[in-house]
This record gives sequence, structure tokens and C-alpha cells, in this order.
Amino acid sequence: MEKAGLFDTGFQLYGWEDLELGVRLKNLGLKLIKCPKAVGYHWHPAFDLDQIPNLIDKEIQRGRMGVLFYQKHPTWDVRMMIQMTWLHRLLWGILSLNGALNERTMSPLLRRLIKAGKPQLALELARVFLNWYNVQGVYAAYRSAEQEHKFS
Repeated sequence: MEKAGLFDTGFQLYGWEDLELGVRLKNLGLKLIKCPKAVGYHWHPAFDLDQIPNLIDKEIQRGRMGVLFYQKHPTWDVRMMIQMTWLHRLLWGILSLNGALNERTMSPLLRRLIKAGKPQLALELARVFLNWYNVQGVYAAYRSAEQEHKFS
């Protein structure tokens, strides 16, 4: 870990610091060893509409930090991870109807699903517009970085 440089504190917002460290470890020749018996848990409260603003903010942050990840490792693999490809832009553009399916337009359906005891299904449907926010965040951050001449 020390030879790889530990976690990069330049990742000030949400996302990618763990995978970026993983790329550096891989570049040092370390191999990933899977342990199927190891179990990890992430606890999340049941989804409700009050979480949407925070989730949107996280997706935008994830997009911005994705560009930082790409600046450090400008590879196709990283572009795929951070969803910075024409394919991702097309996919999430189609699925979200170019942003027309969003937190405002989908709220009635999401509210009904939550009231019906299906908050996880509501969250999965919300991921359509959440991923659209992420992809938009990636491209906005990339354009900003290009304007600052961080990329050639």
C-alpha cells in the first residue's frame, strides 16, 4: 500500500478513490485474489423520495471524480469504468429520454412504488435518471478540464 502511495487525497468528493488505488496496485504487479467466502455489507436505509437530492449530488460528484481518475489513468478501461464513452452517453440518453425521465417526472411512479412496499424497485428505476446525472457530470467535468488545458 505504501509503495502504491496509499489512497489519493485528491479525491475530495464522492467516488473512485478505491478503484484508482486498485489500478496503481495492479500497475505494481499485484494480482487480485478473490475470496468467495469473505462477506462485506453496505447498509442503506430504505429508499424514499427525500434521498433524491443527495443521490443526484453524489452522482454529479462521482462524475467529477471520475474525470480525476481518468486524468491519472487515461486508459480505455478507466473510460469504461467512469462511463465516459459515446456508448454510455447514448445508452443513458435513450433510457432517460435525454433527461426527460428525471426526479420530477418520475416522482409519482416512485412514490406509488414506495407506498406499495417496493422501495428497492423504486430505487432501481431512479437509477435511470441518476446514471444520466452521472454521465452528464462526467462530460461537464471533462469539458471544464479541457478548458483548463489539463488534457491534450
